Amino acid sequence: ADNSDLDPLAGAQNFGSREIPIFTVGIGQERVPQDIGIVDVNTAKTVLEGSVFNVSVGINHEGYAGQQIRISILDGEQEVASKMITLGAAGVTRRYEIELTPERPDVIVYELAVELQNDEIISQNNVYQFLVDNTEKEPLDILYIEGHPRNEYKFIRRAVEDDTSVRLATYLQTGPEKYYRQGINTPTELSGGFPRSKEELYQYEALILGDIEEGFFSVDQLQMIQDFVAERGGGFLMSGIVDEKFIGTPVEDVLPVTLVEESFLPSHLRGGIRRGSHPTGELFFPRLTNNGEFSPLLRLSGDDAENDARWRQLPQLQGVFVTGRIKPGATVLMEHPLLQYQNQALPVLTTQRYGSGRSVALATASSWRWQMMMAAADQSHEILWRQLLRWLAVSAPERVTVEFDREFYNVGDEVHVTATVLNLDYEPDNDATLWMQVNAPLDILVDQSMEWDIEEDGVYRGSFIVEEEGVYDLLVDVASAAGERRSGESEKRAPFVVTPSLQEFNNAGMDRGLLARIAELSGGRYFDLSDIDQLASAVQFTPNAYSEQVRDDLWDQPWLLVLLISLLILDWTARRLKGLS
Repeated sequence: ADNSDLDPLAGAQNFGSREIPIFTVGIGQERVPQDIGIVDVNTAKTVLEGSVFNVSVGINHEGYAGQQIRISILDGEQEVASKMITLGAAGVTRRYEIELTPERPDVIVYELAVELQNDEIISQNNVYQFLVDNTEKEPLDILYIEGHPRNEYKFIRRAVEDDTSVRLATYLQTGPEKYYRQGINTPTELSGGFPRSKEELYQYEALILGDIEEGFFSVDQLQMIQDFVAERGGGFLMSGIVDEKFIGTPVEDVLPVTLVEESFLPSHLRGGIRRGSHPTGELFFPRLTNNGEFSPLLRLSGDDAENDARWRQLPQLQGVFVTGRIKPGATVLMEHPLLQYQNQALPVLTTQRYGSGRSVALATASSWRWQMMMAAADQSHEILWRQLLRWLAVSAPERVTVEFDREFYNVGDEVHVTATVLNLDYEPDNDATLWMQVNAPLDILVDQSMEWDIEEDGVYRGSFIVEEEGVYDLLVDVASAAGERRSGESEKRAPFVVTPSLQEFNNAGMDRGLLARIAELSGGRYFDLSDIDQLASAVQFTPNAYSEQVRDDLWDQPWLLVLLISLLILDWTARRLKGLS
C-alpha cells in the first residue's frame, strides 16, 4: 500500500536520474472482490451544546452494489446514532450523512462503524474515529432591538432563556422615550441605547431588529450595521414589519430580500401584516421549500418522517409582510402557500451570505403562535428559535481562530497549524506575538512560537510532529491581546485526535500498473511473484555517483597467506593426533 504523502512516481524518477534502479515485485490480488471501506469522515469539529449536526462519511466498496447496510456512531460502548444506507456502484466513493447530537459536554472521540459483512476480506477499514469538541463555551452574544412590547419579543426571550450557549441582550422601546434593558452583563451595557461605536457593536456576534423605525438610528449607526455584517462577519435578522424608510439605506443592502413601498403593491397585497380581512393578514400554514426541508435551521427531528409529522402539527401563522423579489444568492426556506408578488411566492424566511456575515429576513411576527397554540410541553418553538439564533451568531469570527491543515492525523504526521489574529476593529493584526502549547496524550508538553506569514495579514503558522495516538490539546496564546475585554480573546484552544491509519487498508489491491511504472521510471524492472527467480539475474552492477567498483588481486592479500599457513598447521596437527605420518 502507498501510505506516504509523497508521489511514488516522482520518487522513482528521482532515483532513475541518479541511475539507481528499483525492482518491484507484485504480491497479492489486483482486486479485492468483497470489501466495504470508510474513506473519510467530515463533520463540525466544534459544536454548541444541544446542537444537531451532520456527520458526512465517504464509503467505497467492491462486490456489494445495491446492498443495504447499517452505519452507526458509538461513544465508547454506547451507540448514539445509526442509519440504514444503500450502497451505490462498486469502486466509486459515495458520501452518506447521519445526524448526531452530542450527549455530554466534553471532547468526545466517536467511532463510526460500518456493518461488517460475513464474506468481507478486510475488516480494519470498517471503523473510523473522529473528534467533536462539545465542551462548555462562552455564550454567543446577540443584541436584540425591539420597537414595542409585542408577543414575538416575549416568546423569543422565553425560547432562549435556558440556552446557556446564547446570551440575548435586549433593548425594548416601551413608550415614547422609554426603554427597557434585559439580559445585560453590566449596568452600563446599552445604557446609551444602540451602540455608537464599532468597538461597542462588535462585541456582539449577531443583531436582531424587530418592528423598529428607521428614525431610531443615526446615519452612522445604519452604516455601522452594514459594516457589522460585511466586515465583522456578524449575523443580522430583521423580523416582522420593516419600516419603508429603510428603503435606500445600508440596512436594505444587507437584507436578502428587496423592499417595496406599499403604494406600489397590488391592492390585494396591501393592508400590512396585522390581523384583518385583507389577504396578507389572514392565517396561513407556511410552506417549506426544498431547501427548507433539509435546512438544519428548520429541523424538529433527526428522523425525516417524524420531522414532517411535527411540522404538520404546528398551528397557522397570522400575517405576512410583503417584500419584493429575493436577491441573487439568497435562499428561501419558508414561503406563503398562496400569495405571490411578481410571479414569486411571498418569502416568509429567507437567508443569504453578505460579506463576511449572514443575514435573515423573517416576514411574519407570529411565530409565537407555535408556542401559544401548542401544549406547554411542546418544544418546537424553542428548538426553531435556538437553531436560528445559533446559526446566525456562530459564524461570526472570533478575535483568534485556529485551523489545522488536515481533517485527521496519524502517528508520525506533521501537524501544520494556522492562527488568524484580528484586532479590536476585527482587522488583521500583524503585530501579535503567538505561542503554541501542545499537551500530548502522555502528558508531553510542546511549547514553541508561531511565525507571522509575511504574505498574509494577520496569519501566523507553526508545526510539530505527533508521535502517539490519542487526544491532543492545542493552546494558542496571543501575548499582545492579553487583558483586552474577555480572556477568551487572548487565547484559543483547539483539540484534535491522532488515530490509527487506514491507508494500509484502503485500495488494498495490488496496483500492477503503479509498480511497473515505478520500475520503468527508475530504470529497474517489474516482476510477478511467479517470476521472482529471475530477479537475481536481472540485478546488475550499475556504475554511478553512489557506487565504486574495486578490483583486488587475492594473491597479494596477507590474510590469504595466513589462512593457508593455518590450514597446513591444522592438517599436520590432525595427522599427528591420529598417528598418521
